[in-house]
Amino acid sequence: MVVQEIRKLTGTDMASRESRQQQDYISFRDIWAFLRRHFFILALASAAGLALGALYIAKTQPTYTSIARIVIDREQARIASQDASTGTIIIETAEIASEVEIVKSEAIARSVIKQLNLTEDPEIQTSSSWRSAVRGAISALLSVFDQGDEGAAAAGEPDEEDIMRRTMAGFLGRVSVRRVGQSYVLEIGYTSTNPDKAARAANAIANTYMQSSLDAKSQIIARGAQWIEDRLVEVGQQAHEAALSAEEYRNRNDIAQVGASGLDQQQLTEISSQLLSAQAAKAGEAARLATINRMLAGELPDSYVGEALNNTEINRLRSELGAARTRLEAQQTRYGAESEPTLAAKAEIARLEGLITTELVRIQGVYKSNLDTAEAREQLLQKQLDAIKGNVSEKNLARVELTELESRATTYRRMYESVLQQLISTLQKQSFPIGDARMVTAATPPLAKNWPKTTLIMPMALLLGFAGGLGLAGLRDVLDRRISSGERLGRELGLPTLGYVPFTRFQAPGSKGALRFVLDAPYSGFSEALRGVKSSIDAAFPAGGPIVVGLTSVGGGEGKSTIAANLGQLYANEGLRVVLVDANFKKPYLSIQAASAGPKAGLAIFSDDLELDEPADGKRKGEKQVRHDEAPILPVLTVDQIRKAAHPGHRFGHLPALKKKLEELRHDYDVIIVDLSTFATSADARAASAYVDGILLVLGNRRNMTVEWLANALSTFGKSRVGILGVVFNKRKSGQWWRPSSRNTVGTGEHHGV
Repeated sequence: MVVQEIRKLTGTDMASRESRQQQDYISFRDIWAFLRRHFFILALASAAGLALGALYIAKTQPTYTSIARIVIDREQARIASQDASTGTIIIETAEIASEVEIVKSEAIARSVIKQLNLTEDPEIQTSSSWRSAVRGAISALLSVFDQGDEGAAAAGEPDEEDIMRRTMAGFLGRVSVRRVGQSYVLEIGYTSTNPDKAARAANAIANTYMQSSLDAKSQIIARGAQWIEDRLVEVGQQAHEAALSAEEYRNRNDIAQVGASGLDQQQLTEISSQLLSAQAAKAGEAARLATINRMLAGELPDSYVGEALNNTEINRLRSELGAARTRLEAQQTRYGAESEPTLAAKAEIARLEGLITTELVRIQGVYKSNLDTAEAREQLLQKQLDAIKGNVSEKNLARVELTELESRATTYRRMYESVLQQLISTLQKQSFPIGDARMVTAATPPLAKNWPKTTLIMPMALLLGFAGGLGLAGLRDVLDRRISSGERLGRELGLPTLGYVPFTRFQAPGSKGALRFVLDAPYSGFSEALRGVKSSIDAAFPAGGPIVVGLTSVGGGEGKSTIAANLGQLYANEGLRVVLVDANFKKPYLSIQAASAGPKAGLAIFSDDLELDEPADGKRKGEKQVRHDEAPILPVLTVDQIRKAAHPGHRFGHLPALKKKLEELRHDYDVIIVDLSTFATSADARAASAYVDGILLVLGNRRNMTVEWLANALSTFGKSRVGILGVVFNKRKSGQWWRPSSRNTVGTGEHHGV
């Protein structure tokens, strides 16, 4: 509520919103400012990290890691698979991971511990983590409570198995097994404070793993051989029974076997072939008989059959018949058709044709005899075929069952041969087993330590220290509520920042004091900062009218009087009529300086004569304070002059007198700068703030002031119409900000922030 009221009174809500919007973005400048602001913490934390890293390296006993390499045989069938596309042997990742776990198994560790007698090794027995120590302590306490004194005594003496388990835990913590890339090589490492011990342990682990793999494979082969042998006996008995069953069934069903097929089937085939041949011969004989019958019947007068062609008698008769016909034609031509030679020729022809016909009739008889023979043979073969068919039909049904029995016997025989071959191969492997792993590189004592690594620990310690410093710095920024920058002030209270006045030593050549240093050193940082403040004040008021600006601070010694005097010098240097009003009734610093130092400090006590003098050339009143040959002398309306103008009967009459004086000065001066009291400890500043046009808040002790404290101090203005122009940060010399600096005299050469 206090902050909201202050923002309403000062009219700086828009500036607050703009400031919040700017805080949404963090620039490299903000990061650099954060690092510079907390440089000491970061450097101290980084140094502490380096110191701890160096202490760790110095106190940690160096350890050495020796590595032995073994390779998994890629041809082993148990963990190998074949790529279907390329046909190459591939060892799967899961199987290699399984081999890694086997190397790290308790069985291998137990064998190596017994082999190297590590149960008496002090390095393993004395080294234990804090977790195991806590667990051991808890177990001991529980055993004491549960078993009493006797149980505690018994628990204090661990048995051999307990010692072995503890040794195994420490041993496995020093063993490392990893696969080298995507290869079949495994690296077996062992870490110890003794390089020779590390090499012996690594080689022992590798040899034990290979021997255990070989023993396991021998046991598997032996068990497999026994199983194959039992299986061979069983399969042999089954094959024998199957063959015996097939042979008994063949004999019982009288199935003769000759070659690949049965005897009845061979007879059936031969008789069928002979029957076909007999039928073909019968058809041929019938065709020849039909042909000769047609010849004898005169249907084929000039035809002849095959027997006639091969008959020499018929061929001779035909030749004579041809010659007789030739003579007949000649006789008819020479003697006529009815002549005796012609008739004799015809009779000869008739005799020859009769002889031919007689020969053909004889051939016809032969054909009939051949046909009868062919028919008789066909009938005989048909009867034999019918008899064999009946017998074969009955045996075919039995032959189907016989085929099944023979197939079963053949299957068992092949199984027997396959199992026998496996048994022979297994017995060969058992007599000469081949391991699945072999040594590639034996472990040797390492030349360099494995831990602690200085090149790793020191940078990590530095980074951790720096990270811790960043955390502390961030926590400090979160918890630190001091006004470290104008951004926080604008973000949380809505007060704009008009400038940052740097720490200054007033030692410029020809300098006459801190109250006019802005003119003595016009290009100093102090002067540039105050010129920026003046520009901000000018922008807050319209041009042409008189302005009354009050300067105040939270506490004393923050430099508001010095800034007020130098601002007045800047305005007077531009030819404006300027007057300083000392309204600090508790500690009138400007009044004291005007009375003691006078022109040396660039000040003069305000004079009514000076105010009422009229220039001869018709210029405005008060312009005679400006001198062209040297810096201007500012008139100071002192505290005593204000009190003299107050009503004598009023205890706090100086406030109405101050208000009246300011109203009078508005008519004769362009700029009136009022040096107010500190508003945190004086009520005069809160009352006088209503008499001015704007208030300039000077903060010279921002690193010793929190935002909450400033908000509470500003809340003392109440609901007065206060126009706070902004805040000027004055970097004064470190010291107690509650009391003014004792070195507040002019000419000391330092800016003490009065």
